[in-house]
Amino acid sequence: MNEGVLNFPLLLHWLHQLIEHLDDPRQPSNGTKFSLKDIVLGAFAVFFMQCPSFLEYQRHVHSRHGRDNAQALFELTELPTSNQIKNVLDLIAFRLLFPIFYQIYSVLLRRGYLEQYKVLGGHLLVGLDGSEYFSSNWICCDQCSTKTHRDGSVTYTHTAVLPVLVCPEIEHVISLAPEFIRPQDGAEKQDSETAAAKRWIKGHAQGFDGAKITVLGDDLYSRQPMVETCLEDELNFIFVCLPSSHPELYEWVEYLEGIGDVEHLETRGWNGRYHEICQYRYYNRIPLREELPAVMVNWCEVSVTRAADGKTMYHNAFITHHFINDQSVAEIVSAGRARWKAENEGHNVLKTKGYHLEHNFGHGQKNLAAVLLVLNLLAFLFHTVLHLVDSTYQRMRKQRGTRQGFFHDIQTLTKYLLFESWEHLLQFMLDDPEPRIAADTS
Repeated sequence: MNEGVLNFPLLLHWLHQLIEHLDDPRQPSNGTKFSLKDIVLGAFAVFFMQCPSFLEYQRHVHSRHGRDNAQALFELTELPTSNQIKNVLDLIAFRLLFPIFYQIYSVLLRRGYLEQYKVLGGHLLVGLDGSEYFSSNWICCDQCSTKTHRDGSVTYTHTAVLPVLVCPEIEHVISLAPEFIRPQDGAEKQDSETAAAKRWIKGHAQGFDGAKITVLGDDLYSRQPMVETCLEDELNFIFVCLPSSHPELYEWVEYLEGIGDVEHLETRGWNGRYHEICQYRYYNRIPLREELPAVMVNWCEVSVTRAADGKTMYHNAFITHHFINDQSVAEIVSAGRARWKAENEGHNVLKTKGYHLEHNFGHGQKNLAAVLLVLNLLAFLFHTVLHLVDSTYQRMRKQRGTRQGFFHDIQTLTKYLLFESWEHLLQFMLDDPEPRIAADTS
């Protein structure tokens, strides 16, 4: 394998290296048939192939050819069962899987693949947003959050903050290590999205290899404790800031508008569908809250109307630590609006495009649900990286059109045919007239 080429074999090699450093949580036993490597890779393969029955299909392939695609594509030795995978993964500390996310990020950064994601004078945008990935009225564990309803019934949930690198002009988001919303030792209150987001910042802010980072978030994040957390860790921020949640700030805006100190800018342009008018208001250094001490933030507002009929198409306001002027306000607003990509290109893709984020793949009693989510996110990250760097993968995705169609073809082919490698599979999908069955090496 040429380690100078960022491709699927190299990504898989890094995953193998990570697994080699994991401590097997099982007690040593002569009855242990499946290695920890086979357990973790078996679960990852299901998510990467977007096929819950992938391992079961490979048992049939193995019975016909003496070898299977789980071995050829992912380098498994044996095929564990679903229950065996769940029982072992429930015991693994999910944070031990996080390093590969930053290993991949670091390589993308060093090799220049993230240059296209940089805005605002070289900043990378990290969208923070929480998403529920498990909900039940009867299945629960000690890691569940709970909600008691008026009728006395209880809903048990698992939720996580799923950070992603985003860019206003780029469709694909790049997954980073998540932070789970779960009961915290010594805490009197239930965990929350903002508390988890602050833990993520404290735990991961120093892992960006010196890159300048701007954190994006909705109105939930535009409170002083979150702003202070960002500034303490030398992160900038752009958070939605609404009048309903910040009445004192908007009293200042109204006063400053009245004395003519609020800056105004209007631009006109073609957005690809219609002519639009963008009207901006902004002011630098305004107190975030009435209570002292109050952090001073920079505030801006945008209203986008359709030129033809004056209909308002978008309206929002943001706070930031970026200095705002006529030259920067449009880019700051564009970056702030990109937080929607965390939901649209992140959460929604994970929920509706084959990753089945909200499907209960397994709950367990300790870490199973969290470990499975991390492996699902890692599969999503692998796919995104391949789309960014692998020309063959790019050609195949373009040729097939949709994500679902691409993976449906892969699932069908690997269900019946044996391939020598990931490259062999993609090349066959591109132009091979006939399948080449790999030699029996068992």
